[in-house]
Amino acid sequence: HYLDKDDIERLLPQNYTVQDSTRIVKAFINKWATDHLLMNNAINNIQQERQEELNKLVTNYQVALYAQEYLGELTKQNMDTLIPEAAIRSYYLERKEDFKLNEDLVQFRYVQLDPLNTDLQKITKWFYKGDVNSLAQIDSLKLSYKSYFLNDSIWVKKTYLFDAMSIINPENEKFYIKENKTWKLEDSLGVYLVRFARVLNRGDRAPLSYVRPTIKQVLLNKSKLAYIKKLEKDLLNDAITSDKLKINN
Repeated sequence: HYLDKDDIERLLPQNYTVQDSTRIVKAFINKWATDHLLMNNAINNIQQERQEELNKLVTNYQVALYAQEYLGELTKQNMDTLIPEAAIRSYYLERKEDFKLNEDLVQFRYVQLDPLNTDLQKITKWFYKGDVNSLAQIDSLKLSYKSYFLNDSIWVKKTYLFDAMSIINPENEKFYIKENKTWKLEDSLGVYLVRFARVLNRGDRAPLSYVRPTIKQVLLNKSKLAYIKKLEKDLLNDAITSDKLKINN
């Protein structure tokens, strides 16, 4: 057994120092040498029958490894990964009672402004009004905000809200987090305008828009398994038909 220089060079990270390279290479060589010394001793000391069993395990693992790699490449190249919206909706409707939330969700929008922002009064007025034109005006000034989240059509975890604006937190959430409520709040970090559109609690049915990525992945996995099963069946049948494989009963 011997180590190739290329094997060692592949270990080294970019922009490594001499000290780093010495430490990494020494550790790798010591591990490589120890493993091969142990293997040589094992070959000389383990009974032949047991060595044959181990060799079968190695061969089986090699076959499985190559087979899975090949199946993965075929799947990646040939399987249709497009999941129709109708299939996602059908899956959800058939199992909607199974989609229970394990945490609270909210639909909300907010902006955080500097108290000295010259447009504070206008922005507050637009925010409370909340029509399409007003929201467009708010969006056009977002570069002047300290932070913001304006897409209240998507569901987010309540923890995201707490991280975004600490002025609302687990201690006071019951007072503030209510559907169709708008607040103007202020602390040492700035002025906050926040509106809650909808609220869902733990144990409520999860909305389709929130679980869509999960359902899509489930259906994709099912499709992948079906594709692989068919591929394996076709491969076996082709081998039998072309006499590449003979099964003696």
